[in-house]
Amino acid sequence: MYPGGNNNYHYQNQAYGIPSKSPPPLQHPVPQHPIPDFGKAIPPTSSPGLNNQQHYQYNQKMQSSLHQQSPMMHSMQQQPTYDPNAYTHSATPQQNNIYSQFGFDDPAAQMGMQFAGSAMAQGSAYVEKNFNRWVNIPALRHYFNVSNSYVLNKVRLLLFPWKNSSWNRLIMRSETGQMEGFKPPREDLNSPDLYIPVMALVTYVLLCGLTAGIHKSFHPEMLYLSATTSMAVLFWEIVYTRLGCYFLSIPFEASMLDLVCYYGYKFVAIIVTDISRLILGTGYGSWLVFFYTGMSMSFFLLRSMRYVILPDAAAGPSTLNPQRKRRMWFLLTIAALQIFYMFFLIN
Repeated sequence: MYPGGNNNYHYQNQAYGIPSKSPPPLQHPVPQHPIPDFGKAIPPTSSPGLNNQQHYQYNQKMQSSLHQQSPMMHSMQQQPTYDPNAYTHSATPQQNNIYSQFGFDDPAAQMGMQFAGSAMAQGSAYVEKNFNRWVNIPALRHYFNVSNSYVLNKVRLLLFPWKNSSWNRLIMRSETGQMEGFKPPREDLNSPDLYIPVMALVTYVLLCGLTAGIHKSFHPEMLYLSATTSMAVLFWEIVYTRLGCYFLSIPFEASMLDLVCYYGYKFVAIIVTDISRLILGTGYGSWLVFFYTGMSMSFFLLRSMRYVILPDAAAGPSTLNPQRKRRMWFLLTIAALQIFYMFFLIN
């Protein structure tokens, strides 16, 4: 078409003042589709100036596209392909978050859920902060640190306390040999726990409702009455023990939760007595079970609470004085009153 087979003949010899070198490549996005050849579709015209201008525009487009594609081919092979849906909501990995699982795809609903979650977290932190002022949470964890074997052995100890030979609690010491407290119930059978008293109290309340239902006299208020009466008895026992220690000048080194544990064990004996009354009736058999379980609880408290009422028991016979005798009588009174409390709660 052009002399010498050079396609850029008109481009090199045109008189429009355009330099012979192509302009530097522009940093435009890489074309996603091949550029069609518009030169073949342009019909020939009679004006030579217009034909030269069209060829110049076509050559300029081709050279700029070649300059742009050649240095960027290597970088395109290393970079991931552009995905137009990569930043849309349907393709984000957050679709499987906790809000989308429950159907909260609306941004306003997600914002509301986040606000409610933060409010609940602040509320729980406030309640825990103020609740710790009255209740020692780590201490409660210590009393509930039990195992299945401990529960079975403890119930057997409550029903057959005369078979136990050692009543001393195991001491937990630090690496330097200093005393850090007593071992948890899981590791010491003589350690008091709150799991058995709490479960026994709940079972006792339900058993009262079952007994009333068998006798056709059940009413929902009976459950409330049984629970409040049991708690009132426990509260009175704790007050009686604290007053006795105060008037007898007994240094009370035990925890209040220890008293709750020891006085709550009586509900295990009450449950056994109630079950025997349901099976055997109100005859001599149920009374024999009642006296046996009452004596068992009295003997258990007599041996277990010795370190509470008689903290100087390991000092030897030199402490046999009138004050110590009064303390021993006080301990015997606490043990003997267990039979009276059991009789009151059973009936």
